Amino acid sequence: MANAPLPPELRTYLAVGFERLAEHQLTLAGMLFERVLAGAPDHAEALRGLGITLFRKGRGEEAVARLRRAAELGGAEASGDLAVALQRLGQGEAAAQAWRSAGRAGPLPPDAAFSVERAEQGFKLFDYGYTAKIRWGEGRPSHPQLAETIGAGRARYRALLDGLGEIHPDLETIPLGGDNRLARPFWLNAWFASLDAMALMHMLRAGNPALFLEIGSGFSTMFAREAVRRYGLRTRLVSIDPQPRAEIDALCDETVRRPLEDCDLSIFDRLEAGDILFLDSSHRCFQGSDVTVFFLEILPRLKSGVIVHIHDVYLPDDYVSGHVRRIWNEQYLLGVLLLFGQGFEILFPSWFVTQDPELSQLAAERICKGALKDVSLFGASFWMRKA
Repeated sequence: MANAPLPPELRTYLAVGFERLAEHQLTLAGMLFERVLAGAPDHAEALRGLGITLFRKGRGEEAVARLRRAAELGGAEASGDLAVALQRLGQGEAAAQAWRSAGRAGPLPPDAAFSVERAEQGFKLFDYGYTAKIRWGEGRPSHPQLAETIGAGRARYRALLDGLGEIHPDLETIPLGGDNRLARPFWLNAWFASLDAMALMHMLRAGNPALFLEIGSGFSTMFAREAVRRYGLRTRLVSIDPQPRAEIDALCDETVRRPLEDCDLSIFDRLEAGDILFLDSSHRCFQGSDVTVFFLEILPRLKSGVIVHIHDVYLPDDYVSGHVRRIWNEQYLLGVLLLFGQGFEILFPSWFVTQDPELSQLAAERICKGALKDVSLFGASFWMRKA
């Protein structure tokens, strides 16, 4: 049965819901699918999206119920997603039946992925054509050596999560929603995820650095200023960004409104041990790009003890499906650095923590209670310290 046409507003909610789902922003995705279903209770695509969202949030039975209803309403895609959910829950026979109902040839692959985990992006650079697609993660095994390297720091990650538990009462006072035009932080924004923002506030509170030098500004600046204000920190906020997404100049002590690659790099010599260098870049390593300058010119000149943050890092997995079309490649430079260098100590990898069963459970116990009980912990910040 085909879905009945949705009103324009609900069509927008559905489309954005799938975008947020592909980016693993599960709280926002779930809210959007629920809005669609409030107006169209048996909309198969909204049920399918909500089912995948619930599965990723660890609510397997609820997820299967939504996916099963979506499959009943018609659509091979929903049956295929139902098969993947059942397989990951260990229900092999039911999964195989759903896979056949989806009209798929052959047996259900052991690493079968949800429909939102199969993104590919073809492109051509002058002489060769390429297809960007997911090799690690999104239902497939992680990169084994990187998983081992990153996983070796579990004790440090547990300690930071305990630290987040200590400031939980402070975190509860920040609203779930808000308006980015007001330059005030809130959790359910689409640019700086909840766990990333919490980790940033903890890092600032714990270290009270003299300098927070930020490349790429916006919601991270709002949360940084909130930490400085709330905890009475000495930290000076410096923003390098040619055009921040939000109006944040009033939150900064100093601004540099030009691209990183055009800056005088001596500014980074101001960073001392314990100070924070925060990068949220274009995520693309090209000749002369900000990422290339950062990895090849800035990281080598940093003093020992400087804390470095890189955003949108999904190691030991690939970039998630929602980012495949963007042709990002920054994290692969970081992956090589971690595999073959010993110059940095990993402090906190948000994505790894949210995907690790033990650490994600600990994070939920420390954070997801009270006013934050419905916040889905997601993050892609990668924190490390130069040795």
